[in-house]
Amino acid sequence: MSGGDSAFIREMINLFREQIIEYKSIMPELLQNKDYDGLSKVAHKAKSSVAVMGMTQVADLLKELEILTHDQRDVEKYEQLITHFLEQSELAITELESAY
Repeated sequence: MSGGDSAFIREMINLFREQIIEYKSIMPELLQNKDYDGLSKVAHKAKSSVAVMGMTQVADLLKELEILTHDQRDVEKYEQLITHFLEQSELAITELESAY
């Protein structure tokens, strides 16, 4: 997608980092407030962000969170799914920044 353009790659990394900072702030708040509809929408948006970065397993995890929160099923899983998503995203940012 980048065609080897390092400036574009850096811009994408910065955008991804900013999105993760936003998700890190809002997702736990939505969970605490039991705003499962809002959490479903954020999971959907986050799924696109990680998919663009090639993080297919994390995208699948977010799809699961999106569906579960939409249907308000297995509420006890939400925190674990959010935590895993955020941890994997932070690792990805670290790896990306060290590579570029």
